[in-house]
Amino acid sequence: MSTLIRGGTVIKGSGDTVIEGGAVVIRDGRIADVLDIRGADPWGADRDFAGDVIDASGCVVMPGLINSHTHGVTPGALFPSAAPALTEERWMGNLDRHLLAGTTTVLSLCGFASMDDVREADRRHAVHVRGATTHLPHCLQAAGMADGQGLTAEARELTVERMLLDGAVAIGELGGGQTLGGGGQDLVYIPAAIHKVSGILITIDQARRIKEAVLGRFIDAAALNVVALAEAAKEAGLAEAFTATQLAKLVTDSVMPSFVPAIEGIREGVQAAAKFGVPAIVHSASATAGVLRELMFELDGGEATVIAAHANHPSHTPDEARELAVLGRKMGWPAEASVFDLLHRKHTVTTREHWDLLLREPDLISVIGTDYGHDGDHDELISAVQDIAAFGHRSLAGAVAMATSAVAGLIPGIAPASGRLEAGCIADVVVARADDLRDVRFVLVEGVCVVRDGQLTPEAHR
Repeated sequence: MSTLIRGGTVIKGSGDTVIEGGAVVIRDGRIADVLDIRGADPWGADRDFAGDVIDASGCVVMPGLINSHTHGVTPGALFPSAAPALTEERWMGNLDRHLLAGTTTVLSLCGFASMDDVREADRRHAVHVRGATTHLPHCLQAAGMADGQGLTAEARELTVERMLLDGAVAIGELGGGQTLGGGGQDLVYIPAAIHKVSGILITIDQARRIKEAVLGRFIDAAALNVVALAEAAKEAGLAEAFTATQLAKLVTDSVMPSFVPAIEGIREGVQAAAKFGVPAIVHSASATAGVLRELMFELDGGEATVIAAHANHPSHTPDEARELAVLGRKMGWPAEASVFDLLHRKHTVTTREHWDLLLREPDLISVIGTDYGHDGDHDELISAVQDIAAFGHRSLAGAVAMATSAVAGLIPGIAPASGRLEAGCIADVVVARADDLRDVRFVLVEGVCVVRDGQLTPEAHR
């Protein structure tokens, strides 16, 4: 089957090449040619193209986006805490949302899913689903202490080496908010523990204030601030339900058991990445800043590729985030910025200060991803691309590259022969309105149209 996409602004994914009034020719699932047809259209009125023709006038034509940081896209255990797997309807729905927003490849960083889980998602959906692994002793220990309900007997027996041999392309996500006293604790585990004892439901912001009054931003049992805890408890309506001692113990018992093994799991994972020659993707937050600095100096000049995930994590102050990213750049650690839900939805991350500060400075951020918003409701990766260009942090071509070719280059197994619109590359292509990239009109995966006029086609599900 052949397809011609004509008349749009073609962004090849290389970071610099833009063709106004270009054309992309697709044959047999591959890019056959990319042309500048201004004033020299070989398929004019007197010569029809033998195949499907997509009019991309007023649109941008770009490679399918590659999301290097996702969760909830396979049947396996969820998050670094190995929470129970999502239902089929939920994980398929998450993949639908990625596809409708122009993402054609995702890397699942729910590191306890098996490669059978990953292949099941990849087989069932048009999105290319890739897998990572955290099947390491301390990571398993941390998951079991934080949650672990999604761990199967098979997952407990798997190893990083076996997962890599079976097709995993990275080690990660090493650590997470669920096991390291971060957003996962604020959103799920601390509110659940409080509700179980008192019957009172608290918000994520209330849980965070209570947690930080007990353990500080750096998750330290010596950081208890009784005055701040009393104020936070009163605001959350808990003053009558708990004494300060009881509430501090509840928070400590929820957060701390998984904390030390999760930190050790980061060390294990980075060592495994150096041993096996694959990238490691590490949770970057205030709680992990210390161990990340230690590892940066230990690996200075080493061969391991270690990616600091969501370097713009809001648990850092903006200056802390920049300081760590600058050190990472010096030590050869690429950084990823996650859009979370900071642009539009703002359920869990309500500030863009870290995002703008890091992206404003050239070369601090290598790639962008989404991570996972509340119930999967994060902002779209294509929204992040548009925002980066709109705020002048990169050219549009540069912003597209951060979600296409840069990801493919940084994680070699994630999208071979993808991420660029060049002859011979796999024909994963997105057509989106130039004045609002969030309005994705067409998506092709391996040359097959899986989104047409903004709607999924039957080919999106297999």
